[in-house]
Amino acid sequence: MISNTNNTPADNTAFGTSTGFSFNLRDQIIKYLKKWYWFALSVFVFVTLAYIKVRYTIPQYNVSSTIVISQDQNMSESELSAFKDLGLIDDAKNTLENEIQIIKSRTLLTNVVNNLKLNVSYFTEGRILEVENYPKSLIEINFLSPDSIVHTKSQVLYVKINSSTSFSFVNKEGEKIEDHLFGKTISTGVGDVIITPTVDKMEANKEEIIKIVVSPVKWIAESYRNRIFIFPVNGSSIVRLSLNDPVKAKAKDIINNLVEEYNKATIENKKQTSARTADFINNRLELISGDLTQVDDQAASYLSQRGLTSGDVGGQAQQISQLDSQNSQEIARLNTQLHFIESMRNFVLSQEGKFDLVPQSNSGFSDPTVSATVSKYNRLILQRQRLLKVSSVQNPVVVNIDQQIGGLRQVLINSLNSVKSSMKVQLRSLNTQNQYFGGQIYSAPIRQKDIRAIEREQTIKEQLYLYLLQKREEAEIKSHITPANARVLDRASTIGAYPVSPNKRTIYASALFLGLMLPFIILYTSDLLNVKVRSRDDLEKVLSMPIIGEIPKVKSKNKLLISKNDRSGIAEAFRILRTNLDFLMAGISKNRGKVIFVTSTISGEGKTLISSNLSKTLAISGKKVAYLGTDLRNPKLHNFFDLPNGKNTKGLTNYIMNPELKPDDIIYKIEDSLDIIPSGAIPPNPAELLMQERVGTMFNYLEEHYDYIVVDTAPVTLVTDTLLLAKYGDLSIYIVRENYSDKRVLQVPENFYREKRLPNIAVLLNAVDNQGAYNYGYGYGKKPKKK
Repeated sequence: MISNTNNTPADNTAFGTSTGFSFNLRDQIIKYLKKWYWFALSVFVFVTLAYIKVRYTIPQYNVSSTIVISQDQNMSESELSAFKDLGLIDDAKNTLENEIQIIKSRTLLTNVVNNLKLNVSYFTEGRILEVENYPKSLIEINFLSPDSIVHTKSQVLYVKINSSTSFSFVNKEGEKIEDHLFGKTISTGVGDVIITPTVDKMEANKEEIIKIVVSPVKWIAESYRNRIFIFPVNGSSIVRLSLNDPVKAKAKDIINNLVEEYNKATIENKKQTSARTADFINNRLELISGDLTQVDDQAASYLSQRGLTSGDVGGQAQQISQLDSQNSQEIARLNTQLHFIESMRNFVLSQEGKFDLVPQSNSGFSDPTVSATVSKYNRLILQRQRLLKVSSVQNPVVVNIDQQIGGLRQVLINSLNSVKSSMKVQLRSLNTQNQYFGGQIYSAPIRQKDIRAIEREQTIKEQLYLYLLQKREEAEIKSHITPANARVLDRASTIGAYPVSPNKRTIYASALFLGLMLPFIILYTSDLLNVKVRSRDDLEKVLSMPIIGEIPKVKSKNKLLISKNDRSGIAEAFRILRTNLDFLMAGISKNRGKVIFVTSTISGEGKTLISSNLSKTLAISGKKVAYLGTDLRNPKLHNFFDLPNGKNTKGLTNYIMNPELKPDDIIYKIEDSLDIIPSGAIPPNPAELLMQERVGTMFNYLEEHYDYIVVDTAPVTLVTDTLLLAKYGDLSIYIVRENYSDKRVLQVPENFYREKRLPNIAVLLNAVDNQGAYNYGYGYGKKPKKK
């Protein structure tokens, strides 16, 4: 049993009260299942939207191709490695990225658009969506205006086929505008055009409407430039081109033609390089040929004047002459090298602020550093020329390449200077030896010396001439066997037979997920932000006092819900409440009537409804009950019971203020066991009235004549009236209304309980949702049928 005032949290288990937190998955699931219709509606809406999207979205197919891009990297370990470490020269990755940007350039894509005539599209109406006719339509439009004009125009034409010889222009709604004959010149917004049929039997397509869309070439090129994806495969020089398009054949042609245009561009660049090299060599050959002819003429003149032949020269000092000859050959070879180095050096020095190719043939030195530097220099020049076709000199990539070219130009000059200095040292040594040999053979005939000088000069010119002839032939061979820069591994083809967009599984799965998540999030957020008491669990988490019961929510307009033979759920709830009252007051040893206070935190929580029906429930059980209204500021008893003068019926306030009135004068009999004492006239000073001695007199009278006195008190947080009467009570029922009372003020009854400011306090949850609470009917929810 529970005592009057000394309840502890451990004792509250009699009514299922708990102060700990607990999570019940079943309750959470039931809470959301009660709102199943929101989930069903949300899923239906999202699935419907997904169906509409799938139904009315143009399917996209993925087409891809794989190519290998050639990258000639011959850089040796030299002083250039310092530039590579500093990131000032191009490496394989940057070269590949440059080639990818060239493939996606506007120039190449514009060529593709022009080659495939993608700026003109033909469409026919399908059952749901427009279908593009590619590569061939029933009709074809031919432009008579120059391409420079047509490629900048935009026009949409609707052509309705009337017969095999005529057609009509119609508007978007199919209304006729004007008739024309196939093959005749027609003036349109894109200039003069001729529309011709592409099939023999046009009668089968009579009444067919074909939509012709003419767009600016640069728009179409830019569109495909943004849609084409080009990326390396696993960091190698293999590149994959991918495009999503509604027409598979069109996407294949675009990718294949783009690769062909790229190869054409690279081949043309290589041919230009070979041509520049050949021009340079031809210019040098002309100069060397003139020098060689001059030396030959000088030798012939010398021999002719002296009546000599090349075989008449004596053989004095033959051994020294042989050594001198070998020394002269070496000098001639070095002079040839120096001449060529000086020519290349002058050419490179003249390139300051220019970007011309250094002839590849000039890389034929024995020094590998110069050869590697020339090769790298020419590759950077070619990359710069290709990038300038699709960008400007302000492009960061072009600026970077310009910096690399400048660095390589200085490195090349330094390398040539170094080789030149080395050769001069060798020449000085050989010239010293030559002077020695000259002194030894000074005594030889002057004619022999002159002839040797002439022969020596002939040898130098002849070697240089033969060398240039060889390099010119190499350049000519390269110009005729120039390979393409890209090799196709896999031609453009589709991946799978199904479109990649829209993805039905993903869309429907997403719709189902969103359909379930959206109401869940809304309900969860609403639940999270809701500070109202939603269930008995909210009370158990905060309060340590007993929970005396739960009263279901009813929609009846009747204020009095209880009758003697009532078997409804609300009647059962009040019977359970009556039984729990007996448990709570079992420890009260009192022979007089027991006083039950009914209060709440604020107005509107249903204390008058509960107190009036509780009074009637106790009266039905055979007890003599007095129902006293002490809410002097906002009395509501007249709304529940028929009083003689309604709200102005004499009551407690009249009794307190008028000493001549007796308790019987303000007691009104409602039923055999139920009497009512209304609150009376509304006074200006309710608190002062309740402190009068006549209040105690009234309670003593009622306790002597009744078994239960149910007191409808004022809300405890608004006024102090209830606390003034607390000394007369035996039990306090604190009303909390579901989905109305604020959880944040539950600390008020908890403080009253802990501080014992109200007698034997217990909580009653009012307006409980029947769907989530206990079923008080237990099969008795229906009233018995009348016989």
